[in-house]
Formats: sequence, C-alpha cells, structure tokens
Amino acid sequence: MYLTNFLNLYLFKSKTYKTSTHIYGVFVRLKGKGVLIIGKSGIGKSEIALDLIQKGHSLISDDSVIFYKNNKSNIIGEAPSILRNLIEVRGLGILDIKKLFGRKSVSLRNELSLVIELKPYQNEMAYSRLEMNIGSFNLFDIAIPKIELPVNHTRHVSLLIETAVKNYTLLSRGSSAIEDLSKKINLQLSLDH
Repeated sequence: MYLTNFLNLYLFKSKTYKTSTHIYGVFVRLKGKGVLIIGKSGIGKSEIALDLIQKGHSLISDDSVIFYKNNKSNIIGEAPSILRNLIEVRGLGILDIKKLFGRKSVSLRNELSLVIELKPYQNEMAYSRLEMNIGSFNLFDIAIPKIELPVNHTRHVSLLIETAVKNYTLLSRGSSAIEDLSKKINLQLSLDH
C-alpha cells in the first residue's frame, strides 16, 4: 500500500493504454491463469503471493496492476514498469522477486482469468460448505469470475487459492464434485429401494 501511495504521481503521469485502469491488488500467474487477489489493506495479499511464488507460481504485479482490453473479451494485466518484479511485504520491505527467486518467478503480463477476493473470516457468517460460489467482477464491461475467500490466521490461504483455481478449472470443464456426489447418493438410494 505504501508503495502504491509513493508512486501514485508517477502512475498518474505514465503512459498507459487508451482503455486501461489501475486496480489495487496482487496479480499472479497460477497454473497458466492470471489470478487477481484483492482485499482490504493489511489482509495479507503480498504475503500470500510470496508463498505462491515460493511454490513455483509467478508474480506479475504487486500493489497496483494495469489492466487493459486486448480485444472484445480479453483483459490483460501487467505491472507498471517502475514496479516490475517488486513486492512490498510488511516487515521485509520492498523485495526484488526476480533476484530472490529467479527469472521463472516473474511474468510480464497475463490474461485475467479469475479474481479471488480475500475477506476477514466472521464466525457469525454462514459460508457455503458444499460448493464453491462463483460471482463476478466487472471490468471494462466484461464479467470475470470471482471467488470470495474468508481468511483468518489459521487458514492456509495460498493452498486455498491454488485449490480454488484448480477447482474453478474443473468446473469450467463441466466437472463438479457436488454433482458427482449427488449422482452417487441418488444411485445408492435407488439401489436401496
């Protein structure tokens, strides 16, 4: 967040695409998919990105992401040139990910495939336990799939994000664990009668 505040003037004056916008968040490449992680300041986006990078995924941009329309249905995200390869982590400062983890730890740009919104876990909320709810995040009049993920200090968030992306990919291909379970239950019920 401090990095973004410090660079706001630069970003305002920088040359960008005609139809571009800056979004506060972390953009990573995960299994070939561009995943934007958003949430309130201090929720842990950069730390989660650092964990994902350590697991072999790559950073595209931290704190501020430039998104632009590539064509009528594709949105591409990249880092402002001054922020490329950099990540700000509380307590560690500004880190050069490419120097720390190697060139495979960073990507220049990627198509935006999915948005993960981190929200503080609340005990009184009724969270879905049977299936992943997929909403939408609108950008340039294009609906991007969005998953809200409740987080707290006991949850392994980078693992949950990796699993959400894999599960979203399966759902996109028509494979649903809840539908498979429902078919098995119905089959078992029909055999029992």
